[in-house]
Amino acid sequence: MTRNFLPTPIPHDDLVELLDLARRAPSAGYSQGVHFLALTGDTLQRFWRTTGADEWFADVQSGVLAAPVVVLPLAHPAAYTSRYAEGDKAGHGLELAENWEVPFWLTDAAMATENLLLLAQERGLGALYFGIFRNARVALDELGVPGNVLQVGAVALGHRAPDDQVSGSARTRSRRDRIEVVHHNSW
Repeated sequence: MTRNFLPTPIPHDDLVELLDLARRAPSAGYSQGVHFLALTGDTLQRFWRTTGADEWFADVQSGVLAAPVVVLPLAHPAAYTSRYAEGDKAGHGLELAENWEVPFWLTDAAMATENLLLLAQERGLGALYFGIFRNARVALDELGVPGNVLQVGAVALGHRAPDDQVSGSARTRSRRDRIEVVHHNSW
């Protein structure tokens, strides 16, 4: 994860291509309820202020604020519940969001976000997935996002600064050993 960006813009066509490729992640029932909202310029600055992320990152990792783009992965639950009310999917009760033991709108959004992170890496860009912990709905409302669409975090995108270094938890915590997390045939 990149925490120190250069302010160099990402060409619009390159950003469009990245987002188009990233959205091609699996989609439960081909519901296609994942959306990306790319923020740049003044809109991005308003997002930073509204969510308080500008203050937090300024204190902790100020290089993140130089990222020229923040992408909001969004999940639309109704796309899934309406799809699973259709004849070829009906009969499981999944036309009601509360009946989904695993809300696939979040799973699909996570997979599309992972695609974006991997594509950024492959294209030589830096990326940082982070949570929105304050005023997320206020920010979404300001951006015109319908009230029934959920945010699942944010991705800062840009060119990695030459002095960017591993930081955060990956610097202070070891990756758990494979034997602790990979199981075969039973726990």
